[in-house]
Amino acid sequence: MPKVSRIEAARPRITPRKKVAAYARVSMETELLIHSLSAQVSHYSNLIQSNPEWEYAGVYVDAGITGTSTSRRDEFQRMVADCEDGKIDVILTKSISRFARDTVDCLNTVRRLKEIGVEVRFERERISTLSSDGELLLTLLASFAQAESESLSANVKWAIRSRFQEGIPNGHKAPYGYEWDGEMFRIIPEQGEIVKFIFQRYLAGDSGYKIAKVLKERGVVGQNGVPMCDSTIKDIVTSISYTGTMILQKNYFTESHARKRNRGELPRYAVEGMFEPLVSVEDFNKAQEIRRERAEASPNRNAELTEFSGIVKCGNCGRSFSRRTRGTAKVWVCNTRERKGITVCGTKPLDETELIEAAAKASGNGSSKRRFERITVHGDRIEFLLADGSVRKIQRKYGGYKRRNGFSGRVFCGICGAKCERDTWKKRNNGEVTKISLWVCSAPRCACSLRRLPEEELRRASAVLTDTKEGELGFAENVERAIAYNDKVSFEFKDGTVKTWLRE
Repeated sequence: MPKVSRIEAARPRITPRKKVAAYARVSMETELLIHSLSAQVSHYSNLIQSNPEWEYAGVYVDAGITGTSTSRRDEFQRMVADCEDGKIDVILTKSISRFARDTVDCLNTVRRLKEIGVEVRFERERISTLSSDGELLLTLLASFAQAESESLSANVKWAIRSRFQEGIPNGHKAPYGYEWDGEMFRIIPEQGEIVKFIFQRYLAGDSGYKIAKVLKERGVVGQNGVPMCDSTIKDIVTSISYTGTMILQKNYFTESHARKRNRGELPRYAVEGMFEPLVSVEDFNKAQEIRRERAEASPNRNAELTEFSGIVKCGNCGRSFSRRTRGTAKVWVCNTRERKGITVCGTKPLDETELIEAAAKASGNGSSKRRFERITVHGDRIEFLLADGSVRKIQRKYGGYKRRNGFSGRVFCGICGAKCERDTWKKRNNGEVTKISLWVCSAPRCACSLRRLPEEELRRASAVLTDTKEGELGFAENVERAIAYNDKVSFEFKDGTVKTWLRE
């Protein structure tokens, strides 16, 4: 009898779809270029979504931003971060020059993405970074793109400086108090009176902070529509434009595209009669002398510089952080919060010891002695922008120099409505004493039957409900208050949502 063997049907192999994204950029926000950008976004969206082997991962767009550096392109940085999080497998882009014109930036980013298995495809050059000859071609073409960019930059600089020599400004952006009428800067009467008032009070001995406070009480705002601060007053007092003279080439850009104050490195040009004068030359010189005298008397004129000086910024308002001494501790504080209060900026101060520890983690070598381009402090994290364009995020600790608890003042009793207090309970086990932190109702025990809430449980509940690694910090940043019952804890979030945790 013939022997029959059963051959099982082969199961089709399902190849997982690649997560594909695209990157587009234009360097100027003109109507024509914005139209081009819109066409690129539409093209890539249709291209990705029409391929059945691809999964659409989005189009990242930077508009009106130069390609000579990746550090200022927010969408580019977000795209790279999403690649590191495993959200993208392939990036499509029009050309090398759209991706990055700086050879070092381009190669560093591509190599970093290649290490984590992310492919970059350049349409115009027909290069894939995962191919065997991809990096060689990319190096050559990126070098050509950088040379072209540098040549164009040199031509633009030459044209601008030639106009400076003829007394022609590079644009007609008017300072506060003026408007351009096609021939010269004319005084705006209402703002002109404010400028005169600022100089009068400054010459009378008032500080910039005091003048700004008076103007705020009067409802006076600056060009951006917000009240003036002391730094705005300083800028006005030190601007020679109000005497009628315009200084050309006050700033310049270095080869690394950093904007610097011109302190004699390049010639400057004084053009008289460009402004209708608001202040006499004598009063302007007196104001500069007063400013010099105050600077010499300032206790911070010989301030100690650290590796973080000038690069720590606030993630909430964008202003700089300054180093302060609180008792024996060194603390970094947002300038807006310090000058205008917590209602304007709520980013809490940062202990310098925590900053050093976070910088060491971000650098990856256990030391904070590594150059960072920028350090941005948020309420829940610190972001370090490294020289290669990468971003490292370190979770913040709760506390700081005051060492307050993240739950303080926000835990309430659901039975009687009283505020809960933090208490310590000593637990004995085999002769050893362990201290346990508890939250208890502040009302007398005879009046309220709320059972004690262990702080460790409160931390776990906060970590789960706020979706953060650090429960205390997540609570402080996101929760308005917690209401404790015998069987549950109700979390009322700042955005109005309410979540419940069943007690253990």
